[in-house]
Amino acid sequence: MLRRSTINTLPKSDFISQLQKREKVLNQEIEKRRKRLKNAPEGSLRIVEKGNTAQYYLGNKGEKKNTYIKRSDAATVLQLAQKKYDMKFIREAESEIKKIHRFLNSYEDNITEIFSMFPQELKDKIDGIDMSDSDYMHYWEKVRYEPKPIGENVPYHITLKGERVRSKSEEIIANALFSKKILYRYECPVRLNNGHIVHPDFKILDIRNRREVYWEHLGKIDDPDYVNRNMWKFREYESSGINLGRNLLVTYETEKDPINSRIVEVFIETHFGR
Repeated sequence: MLRRSTINTLPKSDFISQLQKREKVLNQEIEKRRKRLKNAPEGSLRIVEKGNTAQYYLGNKGEKKNTYIKRSDAATVLQLAQKKYDMKFIREAESEIKKIHRFLNSYEDNITEIFSMFPQELKDKIDGIDMSDSDYMHYWEKVRYEPKPIGENVPYHITLKGERVRSKSEEIIANALFSKKILYRYECPVRLNNGHIVHPDFKILDIRNRREVYWEHLGKIDDPDYVNRNMWKFREYESSGINLGRNLLVTYETEKDPINSRIVEVFIETHFGR
């Protein structure tokens, strides 16, 4: 049986989403610049380069001769330059949007469907790549790991997934992830670049972006020693490419201001769109 310590996937970004965002931004800019053109001055700007300087001329429709614009009239030059830029931008942006539409209308992602053609007994043995989301999640979830041991003196908190966690707050987080069908590993060991083994509270599969994200919950930020220990750990994370706000997420609480399920749900919605 093929052992999958890592899950194969072709390296690619979520380019469809990026193209859709690009189209949205272009349309916003087109609308803004069209409004500005309604108040632009008459005529067009002609720029003549002379050595290291430039001379500016005003051209009007139907007139062969251009009018020289004095440098003292810098405001007119700037307005005409902006008009020239906006007109060219609109033309090129509209052309780019048409190209985006042509690509999206003709694009078919057939490679990810190849692996899905095989029965599960063969999927477990062949070296597949660029899987569908469901296959990718299946193999990510199948990877075995040894979680950090929990001492018997630690209160029992059992999640909907049937695993034991260390605190009520971690139980809330785990149950929210499970309910939203977001795959995670609790206290999965991670070897950092310096050789140290750490156990992040949660290692999460962000299936939408095909990446792993770490979630640490700081349950005692009103304890200075506790905060200092975690600051040291975060510094180690950074040296291993695990960066706060990118692939490291943090929630926190104090004894007087504990976390709750509503806070966790909003946090998940913000970072995972679920």
